[in-house]
Amino acid sequence: MPRNSLTTRGVVLIALAGIALSACTPPLPPDVLAAQAETNITCQSGTLDVSVPEDFLGAMDAVGAALTSVCPDQGFIESVDKADAKLRIVDHAPTAEETAAFTAQACPTGTVIVVPAFGYAVALAYDVIGLEGLVMTPQAIAGILDGTVTSWEDPLITGPNADYDMTGLPDISVLYIDKPQGSVEAMTTWLTAEDPAAWPGGVTDTLSMGTAFPTQVDLMGELTLTEGTVAVIPAFSAVNNGIAIAAVPVGDLIISPDDTQLLKVGVAATNVTVDAAGNLLAGPAIGGVPVAGQFDLASSKIVLAEGQPVIGWPIMGMAHMMVCDDPADPLALSAAQYVVRLAGQGSLETFGVTPLPEPIRVQTFTPLKVAASLASANPLPASAGPTPTSS
Repeated sequence: MPRNSLTTRGVVLIALAGIALSACTPPLPPDVLAAQAETNITCQSGTLDVSVPEDFLGAMDAVGAALTSVCPDQGFIESVDKADAKLRIVDHAPTAEETAAFTAQACPTGTVIVVPAFGYAVALAYDVIGLEGLVMTPQAIAGILDGTVTSWEDPLITGPNADYDMTGLPDISVLYIDKPQGSVEAMTTWLTAEDPAAWPGGVTDTLSMGTAFPTQVDLMGELTLTEGTVAVIPAFSAVNNGIAIAAVPVGDLIISPDDTQLLKVGVAATNVTVDAAGNLLAGPAIGGVPVAGQFDLASSKIVLAEGQPVIGWPIMGMAHMMVCDDPADPLALSAAQYVVRLAGQGSLETFGVTPLPEPIRVQTFTPLKVAASLASANPLPASAGPTPTSS
């Protein structure tokens, strides 16, 4: 297998100091449209309970700190899986049943809004000292997760990794959390798309092979202490704990999830749908190739090498917000609006997850009531995503 490693080092970030417009100006790029909609922010007073999955504990604290710097009387308190919190972050697109439960528990007198919040890379993390940089094909990962590949010397692993010595290693041991995980959903969506024969079980949000743990803390403790263990987890969790993550092939390229630029490309490989209530739902972003209209290179603030294909990390989960829009209690909607502002997305990126592509971020403005004028000036179809804009 070719081992061309796709990376984007030596990045130059370009800041726009000012933009002059005229009556003949072509359609504005998404970042400029967004900036127009973000000129003002209405501060609220109070502290909002925010529910987050365990994997992302700390993400909303980062956003809340940025919000408090602008609105000193407004803040967040994070809790893990708090049922009655009026702003809830989930690591996947919520089902109708989950939205109904949120309505009953947290928003009985308001209207529920659902939009994407951010993306996050998903990877197979593994604890084998000295074997950083392994390449895992979909067939190898499928075999590991279904229990048919138990040795590091299996040809599915050694084939793409001929330069590594796999002898004398303990057997592979799969670890997983015993409740639905957006990471597992994203991984199995990718496996199903890449090779349904190798992964006939289809898309699932839980694993059934290996050792189950009740919490991420328990799983990470075992993963960091026991050689030979593997787990499907958000890539930033592995990086933060010094655990190796496998690269994967996309065509003739080998791509690693440790390059934030490639994550910003990969997250645009999602399909966005609009339900009857106007809510936005984004499925796992798989394949690494942006969906038409969902990615704008200029507004992404990344610079690819000359001739480098626009291909990113191919396994991305999509976190969503469930928001209680209650006129009697505006804190939740105000906080959600800040999450999708550039400052909120920047805070999330600092935490370790991936901001929404600009065309998708702009699309969240309509249900979140960020700027009605923007929606009317740049109408969006009620289908697979925003109309492409040119820069």
